Amino acid sequence: MKLFQQKQSGFTLVEMIVALAVFAVVITISVGALLMLVASNDQLRKEQAIMTNLSFALDSMTREIRTGTHYYCASENSASGIFSPTYDLDTLGIWRSDCPNGKTGNYHGLAFKEGGNSISDTKERIMYYTASDGQIYRKVGRESESITASTGVYIKNMYFNVVGSVPLRRSSGQPDEDQASVTIYIEASESATSPETYYLQTTVSQRVLDL
Repeated sequence: MKLFQQKQSGFTLVEMIVALAVFAVVITISVGALLMLVASNDQLRKEQAIMTNLSFALDSMTREIRTGTHYYCASENSASGIFSPTYDLDTLGIWRSDCPNGKTGNYHGLAFKEGGNSISDTKERIMYYTASDGQIYRKVGRESESITASTGVYIKNMYFNVVGSVPLRRSSGQPDEDQASVTIYIEASESATSPETYYLQTTVSQRVLDL
């Protein structure tokens, strides 16, 4: 009587090495793709936070600028007193100041008379400006408040272009028949050292006729 031995089948050493190599390649690609998805999601989240902050700031500014009058823009180093704690209608009177070249002239601030009487002291003007801490501020009288978050968004530059606010044209002395308008330029990033920059621009026309 013959006994037949059952053959034991399995993987050879070469097959095991090939299988491990394929497995390692698949895992490497999968982990790399996962890390890229995580990084992309984090970047999108940061961009959304920046755009949400900027949208809120622009909406706040344009809403009051549109209904305001007597626009007066100046740079941070202006001697007009626009950045002093006591700027008001007594200081600026009925002054108006156009700045058609806001970026080249470094016009970072804008003051204007409010359209209604919501502010308790109607002599006080509303002012928007940027500071060295990378935030946008709204100032009424002696009180200033930031309208952008202290973290997650950094305002690199903000400029104001104002045209049509001055009643007379400087070149000819003839009446200015153009409706006043304000253009706002904003350059922002996540932080002061972030290389990625986001640009926003909007133009606001004065609601009250100024022809």
